[in-house]
Amino acid sequence: MSILKVALRLAAAAALAATISAAASAAVYPPQRQLAAQLISDFKSSPNSLLQQYPTGGAQMISRVRDLGASDPTTLPGLIALLKDPATNNDQMRAIVAGLAQVARMAAQSDAAFANEIQTAIAGTGNADVIAAYQAAIGDVAIAATGGTGGGGSTGGGGATGGANSSSTTFGNNGTQNTAPTSTGSVTSATSSVSPR
Repeated sequence: MSILKVALRLAAAAALAATISAAASAAVYPPQRQLAAQLISDFKSSPNSLLQQYPTGGAQMISRVRDLGASDPTTLPGLIALLKDPATNNDQMRAIVAGLAQVARMAAQSDAAFANEIQTAIAGTGNADVIAAYQAAIGDVAIAATGGTGGGGSTGGGGATGGANSSSTTFGNNGTQNTAPTSTGSVTSATSSVSPR
């Protein structure tokens, strides 16, 4: 095989790898919705500034975290580092987790690999409070197939539907009690409708 053929094959392989890498790190937001490059750069150079900017967490911090993660996936390590930082208070932790959960939900539609990356990074914190907050924020929706880590899980279903001895049953992962009726009865017909998301 000639040197030229080998060089062409290596160049093609490098181009393919660059394309795959670019696709895996593509933003969830379309370009017109992404944060300004300077805001992203400022965050990446000093993630702790987010804690100073939003000392009590809240809706504005949730929005900023969501916008950072959806504008540039390379902000994820900085956001996860904040979850591990002892300077992050509980309100800030919940806001960061809620923002990341929103990004994961959006990414599940367009970039399942990034949704998995978020979920895996949350699980990788090893912090039970962070993981529980993520599960609560993501709800009962399995966003990605990661083998049970993070916020995935069952969508629930079934449970007590009647009878004199019925009690409450927990559906799914969210811990919400569902109390069944105490009278006996039966369902004669049911109609279900499924609409696309």
